[in-house]
Amino acid sequence: MQPSQRYVLTIHDLFTITDGGICGAEAEVAILDGDVEIDRVKFTGKCQSKDGYRRAYTGRPGLAAKLVSGPGRIRFAEEKLPVTSAV
Repeated sequence: MQPSQRYVLTIHDLFTITDGGICGAEAEVAILDGDVEIDRVKFTGKCQSKDGYRRAYTGRPGLAAKLVSGPGRIRFAEEKLPVTSAV
């Protein structure tokens, strides 16, 4: 069984500005194993919150992510699970 890692993918500033104001947008994020794209995640909507919009992602350890289209910025981080002690 291959080990898995849980990640948190966060997108910030997912919107466009038009003459009519602020509108939703679409962005695509590539999930990378080294230089090889193994998955693509789409975000559609409007997110202006300070904390961004978060989505969980599970894959093998050592993955990375890259914003390939659309507005915004992303953060892709390993989720650290709390350490519990055995009683």
